[in-house]
Amino acid sequence: MAIDERVIVETVTGMGLAGNEEGLIPAFGLYLTNHYADFYNRISFGVLGALVRENPELTEDAVALLTEAAHVCAFHTFGGIMSSVEWDALVQPMIESREDWVRGMMAVVNAFGWGRFRVAELLPDERLVVELRDSYESSGYLESYPRTDGPRCFLANGGMAGLMNLVYQGDITRRPALTEELYREVFSDPRSFRSRERLCAAKGDSHCEFVVERMQG
Repeated sequence: MAIDERVIVETVTGMGLAGNEEGLIPAFGLYLTNHYADFYNRISFGVLGALVRENPELTEDAVALLTEAAHVCAFHTFGGIMSSVEWDALVQPMIESREDWVRGMMAVVNAFGWGRFRVAELLPDERLVVELRDSYESSGYLESYPRTDGPRCFLANGGMAGLMNLVYQGDITRRPALTEELYREVFSDPRSFRSRERLCAAKGDSHCEFVVERMQG
């Protein structure tokens, strides 16, 4: 494959990403933050638990809320990275196909410490299957809660749908402005991509796995 993940991970890891005096990390055309994974987990799982305790019928709404937050995060974070000068210098020279945008972004993500992502299957403009090991969401969940009967990697799951929508639906290769209007256009399309977490370590599986496919509309 054209994408050399080892080179990308080593280069991004060696960039010395660190917060400025305001605690922000200006990189990849974004302002990133560096904080404990448990900080996000406490908020995410706390919101889920609070809504379910209020009304068990709100479970699906709570999951949808957290997934939507992940869609927005992926749109701006992944979109910003793939539009940045760092991407142009490091990843763009390796790209030979649209699918390499997906693989290249996955390599960058693997330098961020969110877990170990691997593209298991990629059918152009149709389907993506990603395996994730050492997910900080599933690991964090099991540190604080008993094994669950449903998936818990809300950010990773929504992020995979966001990536496919950026590459195939929003055509990030043309470097569009990442506006709220574009977000609504991309994610409200009846044929946009959605992801489901087929396997999750939080419910006893050996790893987490996400299947991303277009909605049938």
